[in-house]
Amino acid sequence: GSLQATLPMMASSANACMRHLRFCATPVGRRFMSTSFKGVSTKATKMSESHRRALSMYGTDVEEKSLNALLGAADLEQPAEMKEDSTGIRKKFSGFFRRPPQERRELLNEIFPEVDMEPLSSSLSMEIADLMIENAIGGVSIPLGVAPNFVINGSHYIVPMAVEEPSVIAAASSIAKLVSENGGFKAKSTENIMTSQVQLLDVDADSACKVISENRVELIAAANQFCQSSVNRGGGVRDIYPRFILPRIDPSRNPYVVVHIDIDVCEAMGANIVNTVAEGVAPRIADLVGGRPALRILSNLCLKRRSAAAFRLPFDALKWKGVEGETVAERVIEAYHFAEDDPYRAATHNKGVMNGIDSAAIAMGQDWRAIEASCHAAAAMGGSYGSMTKYTMEDGHLVGKLEMPMACGSKGGALTTHPLYKLTHKILGYPDAQKICQILVAVGLAQNFAAIRALAIEGIQKGHMNLHARNICLNAGVPNELVDECREYMTLKKKWDTATAEEFLSNHK
Repeated sequence: GSLQATLPMMASSANACMRHLRFCATPVGRRFMSTSFKGVSTKATKMSESHRRALSMYGTDVEEKSLNALLGAADLEQPAEMKEDSTGIRKKFSGFFRRPPQERRELLNEIFPEVDMEPLSSSLSMEIADLMIENAIGGVSIPLGVAPNFVINGSHYIVPMAVEEPSVIAAASSIAKLVSENGGFKAKSTENIMTSQVQLLDVDADSACKVISENRVELIAAANQFCQSSVNRGGGVRDIYPRFILPRIDPSRNPYVVVHIDIDVCEAMGANIVNTVAEGVAPRIADLVGGRPALRILSNLCLKRRSAAAFRLPFDALKWKGVEGETVAERVIEAYHFAEDDPYRAATHNKGVMNGIDSAAIAMGQDWRAIEASCHAAAAMGGSYGSMTKYTMEDGHLVGKLEMPMACGSKGGALTTHPLYKLTHKILGYPDAQKICQILVAVGLAQNFAAIRALAIEGIQKGHMNLHARNICLNAGVPNELVDECREYMTLKKKWDTATAEEFLSNHK
């Protein structure tokens, strides 16, 4: 009888160990393991056998897929069929950057005749601002532009981007055009699963993990009572499971339990939903296992809500600035390796990714702070901070990939109150939450590739300063109608500074 009772536990432990080993073999697993146990070696040597068993069963119960697993070679090799006849529209954007702002708006009006462009000319009203935040006194305006050349899964997107930094939109547009001429971006997303956490302290962590696992079905039903609107739309709680946490600091502290609640939040970003569920179900969890519910909050590291984008460019298409395509690919790979090897470089490398993602996220009313937190946390899961993007050379092609945990929403929040967000979503064709994430990841990949290609071939300053020269001219007091002429003057002098702009003004007089 004792043996019969023990066998299921042995089988469960063996299965947990196999899951643990498979997970540790993935890039994310290696990152997770090196991060999870950093600073606990002293504590680990003093662990009881029951703690070791609990750790093996519940300590690594996070997403077990590699962050580079969504898009495989087969996805990239299969040509994407263009949806709708967007070629004519894309041709209309030829030389878009050379047109004055009014002509750009007129083109958008021609393409989207039903869209009210008035929000482009008016600032956010004080009444709406006061409803959105506390202590409102006004608004901050930053330039809004569009990157018109993105083709993702065969669909053409004119991507709005809000950013004050010169060269960001130009760089993303340039790479988007190159990629669109070579098959476009391929993109995929997981389901819209967000995770909330309930921290349990003052509890027997070993037995608590076991009780929570045994009562999983009941807890899911109880948790769904706090997100009925999501359940009615086909979402709701998908899983509840414990994680056994070893303290990293202060060896006198005991292990504790964090309960993860995975929730399909449908089209919402989901923060309010998962926080409500965590706070609502925490008392029931405490009733089952004892202890004290401490923090009850979402995790922005949404590993079960990921999106990926990738491109595959032949060497012939990569020739740039007189440098052969294969050489360009090799130097891009060198730059990527540098970012993987050195966190000092990785920080700037990934800032290039986020230049694109944040700009588009702000224009679309997404929580760019949550996106930043998630992307950087994922990049640091290896125990050291590394590259968000990945580049390889395969059969005469350069392959670029970016896959990140990311939460976006197409419903709720400021999207329903801010008139400009309504406009930008209309321009994009009212994408759902998954497509918004795919657009953002594609923009981030394009922006990063543009930056490291420029760095590896000619240096970043030449192109960037040529665009930044406009701001220098304005700061020096150059009239608007003379800015382009002043810019050409600085380019000829190869000096992009206020003194040169003032010299131009003096000579012009």
